Amino acid sequence: MRLLVYIFVLCGFFSWESWSQSLTEQEQLLREGRRLEECLDYQSAYPVYQRCLALDSTSVEAINAMARVSMNVGKTGEARLYFQKTLRQDSTNFYANYQLARLYAMEGNYPQAIKQYKWIQQQDTTQVNPLVYSQLADCFLKMDSLLAATACYYNAFMANREHVGVANGFVNCLLRLGDANIETAVQVCDTALKYNPGNRVLIKSKAMACFMHKSYDEADSLYQYLLQEGDSTFLNLKYAAASRYYAGRQLQSIPLLEKAYSRDTTDIETTLLLGAALGMTYDRKQAFRLFKQAEQLMQPAPAWVNLLLVSRGETLWRDGQEQEAILLFYQAWKKNPERLDYLYRIDAHLPNRGDGYKTDNERAQACFIKYKYVTEWIKTGKRLKGFQRYQPFFQYIYEEAFFQGKQEILLLSPTGEQESISTTAFKELMNLLEVYGGELGSDLE
Repeated sequence: MRLLVYIFVLCGFFSWESWSQSLTEQEQLLREGRRLEECLDYQSAYPVYQRCLALDSTSVEAINAMARVSMNVGKTGEARLYFQKTLRQDSTNFYANYQLARLYAMEGNYPQAIKQYKWIQQQDTTQVNPLVYSQLADCFLKMDSLLAATACYYNAFMANREHVGVANGFVNCLLRLGDANIETAVQVCDTALKYNPGNRVLIKSKAMACFMHKSYDEADSLYQYLLQEGDSTFLNLKYAAASRYYAGRQLQSIPLLEKAYSRDTTDIETTLLLGAALGMTYDRKQAFRLFKQAEQLMQPAPAWVNLLLVSRGETLWRDGQEQEAILLFYQAWKKNPERLDYLYRIDAHLPNRGDGYKTDNERAQACFIKYKYVTEWIKTGKRLKGFQRYQPFFQYIYEEAFFQGKQEILLLSPTGEQESISTTAFKELMNLLEVYGGELGSDLE
């Protein structure tokens, strides 16, 4: 028996040796390249396929292999040239067409990728390829074409209802569309789960669809299943708690809300719901603290507030609504006195010539803004570089008061309040600007 086994193995060895020796050098290189690819060693496979291609530059298998490895080592430009070389020999080659479309998508050239995928579809109109439709949908999503993406996912799903990725992509699109599409999303999840029972991705999608459909009891049940299976991500905790809260079980939602809150104390909905739930207990002090925190979280970022204010004010100027713009910036400065840039935005639109105003009230308001800006700037202790530019305007105001025998100069705020300053104090300010407000500027002593 041992002898028979030995003879059998020996015959197999010599048969293998004979077959190996019968392979051409190119075939051996292709086998070696595929082996390296299976080990994900693309860097080593690259020169192997290069040698293979040097032996036969027309081999479609070698060209496609070279293109495939080039993609995996990041040489997308080379990969594109190799795929195009294959297609010059055979424009219907499915593999080259499909990989070229994927390559365009990887490079962010989504219009070209869509064009390539549609070319593939045109090669065989008798059947629907769900993979191609799915890739098309991804490209449309990247281009923010939600309706087109949804249509592609629909076709892909109808062709293959077992594919989890296709079903999940279709559901996500339907949820983004909202309204009646949410109920359809639940139905799609049910269909896909028949083929993939217990799939967490689909269960999570169905849970969200039920939550958005306001089927809170079912959403609660699904999220509880996910948590029991160990999928305790923040979003699962958050929506499990929210589902339970909105289902009318506010007190039972507190433990989940507390867990979600411990993960992210900046989430507005979690903070608010936890406060609302605790408000039904004796821990009202904590509830009030959470309400205050939620209110603070709802406030827009200061940078956005500033951008809105400045953009609105400048647009009012361009629209000819000067007084509204002045009032907007002035009130903003009153609320935030350290923001002198708000006063400057008014000042920048006001002439530094005393005779540049149509009425005395306009001139008095301009004097108020300029005087306020200069005196507030002086309080900061910063240099007065370039502040001599105010001298012509202040000189005009001072001389007008002097020749009229006035001891005070009238200032008119944008809100209509009148203020006055003595001509002596006004003159002292002018002298200060004369000394320290030159082009170079200097520190105030």
